[in-house]
Amino acid sequence: MLFEKEFPHGKQVIFVHYTDYSDQSFLEYNLGVRIDKVEMIIHKFLPTLKDYAERSITMIQTLNKIGKKLPKRFTIENDWELSEAIMKTESFFVTDGFKWLDEMINPLNLERAFVEQRNNSFKTQNFVYNAFRATALCKIYNPNDYQEVRKSFLTQIQEKDMTPFTLASFLQFLDYLDNMDNLD
Repeated sequence: MLFEKEFPHGKQVIFVHYTDYSDQSFLEYNLGVRIDKVEMIIHKFLPTLKDYAERSITMIQTLNKIGKKLPKRFTIENDWELSEAIMKTESFFVTDGFKWLDEMINPLNLERAFVEQRNNSFKTQNFVYNAFRATALCKIYNPNDYQEVRKSFLTQIQEKDMTPFTLASFLQFLDYLDNMDNLD
């Protein structure tokens, strides 16, 4: 299931994943924010499926990384555990979840969240997308830090031995951003 709420420059999203097996089930929630301008720019330079640019989310986060009190995924073996998981999640949304979503619609907060994570917690398969997103967010919404963020992600892409195609795409992307006077 997917719940969306639009705001002037994007949307907030809540994903609910429920997987049912014969002996147990899994319930997982993810929160996300999309900044339309960022997604439309980065997908000019990344290999993208036909309509992915229109559906992509700038940042997705699991509950355990936002509130620290809940697991990434609930393991459910009976109706009582399902009820408990739903009650804990409802409480989380009231205390932390909706607040996080509202904070992240401010592009400066979203940009800071990316920059804070740049050195440690991005998964390798998402690193390239996150490097593009963080750099675009910084150029558009925090241009005073752009050169530092640009250099940091370029260095990481070079050090991670990304494919020549990935490096070339990122260099073209940086050239595009460098030559934009005002993206906002």
